[in-house]
Amino acid sequence: MAKSYRAVYKDGQGQTYSCPVQVHEGQWKLVTNSGFAPITHDLDNEEYGVVIFDSYVEEADVRLHLPEPIGTENSFQRLQRGFVEQEIVAQRKQRQEARTRAQETFVNPAKTEAAREINNQYAALRNRHGIKNQGD
Repeated sequence: MAKSYRAVYKDGQGQTYSCPVQVHEGQWKLVTNSGFAPITHDLDNEEYGVVIFDSYVEEADVRLHLPEPIGTENSFQRLQRGFVEQEIVAQRKQRQEARTRAQETFVNPAKTEAAREINNQYAALRNRHGIKNQGD
């Protein structure tokens, strides 16, 4: 898939404006409402005044990619399945990141033993008063 780019221009107040660019007849050109235009250092825009070229940026691919159809699946069903697959991947990534963070966390054995001792004391206190554990 071809990458797409935008030319970014700035005005005197620091506001940025961008325009898609493409190769046309062997040269990079701005894609405007009135057709292709040469890329220049500054543009005189009727609406915003003079804007000066700042940089090029790569445009993110925001097109929707549907999975291949299964059987007699229509486009709406493909869209639903694609969304679910995307959500599953995102959730799996979040769980993996959480798992990685948990495994990187340093466990203090003294704190763990102190918490275990407090829990054991509380359990013994409950059992001494005849309160049944949930497992009983």
